[in-house]
Amino acid sequence: MKRLILKKKLLGLALAALPITVVTIAVTRPASAQTSGVLDPVGDVDFRAPAFQDIVRGEIQKKSGSFVLRMEMAGPIPDHPPLPPPGTSEIWWTWAFDLDPTTSPKGYPFAPGYAAPSEFLVYVSWDGAEFRGYAIDRRPLLTGGNAIITHIPFSISGAIVEAVLASVLIDNTASFRWGTRTFDWSSSHLGTQGFNAVDVGGPDFNLFP
Repeated sequence: MKRLILKKKLLGLALAALPITVVTIAVTRPASAQTSGVLDPVGDVDFRAPAFQDIVRGEIQKKSGSFVLRMEMAGPIPDHPPLPPPGTSEIWWTWAFDLDPTTSPKGYPFAPGYAAPSEFLVYVSWDGAEFRGYAIDRRPLLTGGNAIITHIPFSISGAIVEAVLASVLIDNTASFRWGTRTFDWSSSHLGTQGFNAVDVGGPDFNLFP
């Protein structure tokens, strides 16, 4: 490889001959301050689950008015993933949000008496026919109301699942705890305990940002 060596004098003359242009550089908050990620070992799944349910990396990134949620699996997600026996009706790739560490809503999508610390869930599901993306706001359960379910955009590319959550859906909360999970649902409907946690990506919860 050729190397071009410029002496200071020649460099100064060259720069002096150039027209002067004023450049304004916008200073922004580092991307790392708006991103939280976690790694998880390969092969730590339960129930001998396939690689496309084995989380190896989870990430949440704040972009403008949305959170971009990513999950990387140990293997690519098939166009038509097989539903594992016995009687599994859905597979979920899930991001769990603990917006308030002092509360644990009881109920949907779990059984009525089951308390889970996640006030908010985002998941991409496969039911044997199609993929879907949903967000579940469980906070109304704390005051006797019903969970709020919202369709969300998502994409699957190889081993990566991505979903987009409008920050307004969690009231533009700036800081929270989050985690990733994969589930097998064996019941024909939600609101039951008919599920198995296949993998948890790293710690139960991580801090964002």
